[in-house]
Amino acid sequence: MKIVPTRIGVPFLSRRRDGNAAASPSAHVVRDAAHNDGERSSSSSSGANSSTLAPEVSPGGGQTREPGAFTGTSASALANVSGRSEEARTRRPWRKLLYIKQEYPDDYVDGTFLMELQKNTNVRMYDYPIVVMQTAVVTQHISSIMVFIAVFINLYRGSLAGHVLLWFSSILTVLGFVFWDILSLYLHTPERRIVRFNLIKGCVLFALLLFGLSPILRTLTEDTSSDTIWAMTVIFFCVNLAFHDYSTGNLTNIRFPGSVSLNAAILASVLLASQLDSNLSVFAFLAFALEWFGLFPISRRYLRRVSAAASMTMAVLLALVAAVMFMYISRVVALLHLSCTLFVTFGCPLWLIWVQRYKNEIHGPWDEARPIVHHYYS
Repeated sequence: MKIVPTRIGVPFLSRRRDGNAAASPSAHVVRDAAHNDGERSSSSSSGANSSTLAPEVSPGGGQTREPGAFTGTSASALANVSGRSEEARTRRPWRKLLYIKQEYPDDYVDGTFLMELQKNTNVRMYDYPIVVMQTAVVTQHISSIMVFIAVFINLYRGSLAGHVLLWFSSILTVLGFVFWDILSLYLHTPERRIVRFNLIKGCVLFALLLFGLSPILRTLTEDTSSDTIWAMTVIFFCVNLAFHDYSTGNLTNIRFPGSVSLNAAILASVLLASQLDSNLSVFAFLAFALEWFGLFPISRRYLRRVSAAASMTMAVLLALVAAVMFMYISRVVALLHLSCTLFVTFGCPLWLIWVQRYKNEIHGPWDEARPIVHHYYS
């Protein structure tokens, strides 16, 4: 029987028999105490592994050290882990509130943070035929601009007389007014009589104003070069195309940004009218411009509200009319217009649906809160 000192200050008895070391009952008591201390710590796996280690043989005299006899470093590490575990158990649970001070860092999040993650919740999946039908409003406006430019070129070259254009635009105005009146009755538009009266009054006033200002507008840009006129006209038509109101909800008036589009078209028309020869041609061309860019879009919106197929049919007819009119002016421009119309009608919807698969919109608890406003009426 031999007493073997250990580092933790607790001696235990060791017996040497046939060159093998065997533990005494007191050593078993020390090992059991160390095992119980390991179970009380948060790192139970470390205590369990330490308690099941095989006896170590010292290199000096063959003395053995039982697995339960821990060093001072291991005891202090277990004490630190146990202290942190006790501190974690005593802290209050984390809450997602910014107006209270908590025992957690500012960037702390718990395990449920990403459970509220939502992907592509507001993404709208498009159907190809529906998107093709909705492109009619764009192709209609592009074709209407092309028809207007073709009318000016024919009037500028002298192949179209001013009185013919005046009669043609007047007939179209009357037909459009009848069509608008029938659709207003069909759609049950409120205050239809008041709107009808205001529309007629406005048309008469604009016609008289244009007739009186035609000599002034004809000589408005005499000192300006033609290249500047053509360049400014292209810019104004691009602004008209960009700011045009392509929605179908506005049926009675012109709102922003549609007003910007209308003003740009009228300015382009005034610049083009200043290049004509006679006052009658200027008056007919500006009257046609007001009808084409002011009244015709409202009729197209009414038609769109009634039937999407009828709106698509009008888009096809306008594209064909513009192509036929430009066929006598420039075949390249006519083919380019048809190609652009086909691309906008069939290519752009396909492109939109193809890029929609790469859309990745995420929502989660990091988004700012949206207040819910309740309206109470007495």
